[in-house]
Amino acid sequence: MGFKEIGKKIQSAREEKGMTQAELAEELGISQAALSNYELGKRRLYLGQIQEVARLLGKNVNYFIAQEKWFEPDSHEARTEQGRILGSLLERAANLNDEHLRSLEAFLGFLEWRQKNDD
Repeated sequence: MGFKEIGKKIQSAREEKGMTQAELAEELGISQAALSNYELGKRRLYLGQIQEVARLLGKNVNYFIAQEKWFEPDSHEARTEQGRILGSLLERAANLNDEHLRSLEAFLGFLEWRQKNDD
């Protein structure tokens, strides 16, 4: 999911909660201009920042970063299992340092390449 899509979801969740940009920015300890850039997809958000946004807006982190197809599979059981796995991965990744996060990102890129080339 790209920065613009994440930003749109942040804006939507913020508005759903009835918060202004200024109010959410203050809660996050950032400027309103920075939050605006996040919502417009002009600045990158890191996982820790997304987790804090999710906490403040009462959403699951998956809401902001998962692709829609992960939330609409054919069966409820698949949706539950995928959500559990994604949640577990996110929680575990949040505890990694920057070097290990980069390694995880590279490994995921490899898995995506392999899946694309296996088809």
